[in-house]
Amino acid sequence: MDKQIEMSKEVVADLAAQAAMEVEGVVSCQRNAVETLASRVKREFVRHGVKVEEEDSKYRLSVSVCVSYGGSIPQIARKIQEKVKEYVEGSAGVEVKEVEVVVEDIEPPPYSR
Repeated sequence: MDKQIEMSKEVVADLAAQAAMEVEGVVSCQRNAVETLASRVKREFVRHGVKVEEEDSKYRLSVSVCVSYGGSIPQIARKIQEKVKEYVEGSAGVEVKEVEVVVEDIEPPPYSR
């Protein structure tokens, strides 16, 4: 008899944020203030810069990040998608249908004189 395991959106968001932070070039998981406010108005679930939507026991994640200056944004985004999907599915035993990556900011280069 297979038992269905329910996973809270909080846990899924936490796992996704942890996975994203392990990718080289990611400085933080965050959403800008306007997006955070809009999410509250729309009653969307957002935690640690990760928006979680569940449909038919499959998850769609939107991960908002700040990346370091000088990195290849497309390459970093692909690695985030792969890492988040693999980590969440492996750790939580749920299916991740899609991982969207939103680059909210780029950390400025170190100031040098």
